[in-house]
Amino acid sequence: MSKRDHPEFQRARQPAQIEQRREAILQAALLLFQLRGLENVSLNDIAREVGLAKSNIYRYFESREHIYLVVLQRLAAQFEERIYTELENLKGKRTVAKVADALIAAYLASPEYGELITVVNSVLERRLTPELVVNFRTVFLERRKRLATALAAALGTAPEKTLQPTLHIFLHVPGLWTFCFPRRESKMLLEEPPHRHLLVDFETEMTSFLRAILIMTTSTTP
Repeated sequence: MSKRDHPEFQRARQPAQIEQRREAILQAALLLFQLRGLENVSLNDIAREVGLAKSNIYRYFESREHIYLVVLQRLAAQFEERIYTELENLKGKRTVAKVADALIAAYLASPEYGELITVVNSVLERRLTPELVVNFRTVFLERRKRLATALAAALGTAPEKTLQPTLHIFLHVPGLWTFCFPRRESKMLLEEPPHRHLLVDFETEMTSFLRAILIMTTSTTP
């Protein structure tokens, strides 16, 4: 039976079918990104995983990077739900240490998100159409505003003061994550006794960074 005759490969025409096909593409892409990393996954790979021709993928997404962006935004939403749940419990307590711990716990509980954000900057500025860049930055600003509001409520300060730190938090993590969670082969070598001093602990370094930036945020000094 050819692809043309197989129901799975027939063009999706109804809204429900289109959404089902998009969902299948996103799920396949997430699986491949997790297994191989974005740089080692092509649009052909995603198409084969779903059971579609590469040309059919373009009916739903502009590029591999477009798929990546949608997957990333989904994982970001799940990650932020963890943050908001924890920050809600800290509302009005003004405890920098506990707020920092809540943020770190959310990152450590979201390894899929942590892995994918390590390439966000190179993808964002170099491989997306200008329209997708604008869309991403618009969504990103709304994410920052939501986090700023939650942080302000927990720290007992104004959202205007916590908005700028959210940019530094979101941009600091991708580089630190890569350095703290190297590829398996590198990790094995770094864990050998002669090289253990070269390991960098995410929780330790992120704690130091977050406490410093949050203390400055809550400071009353002009």
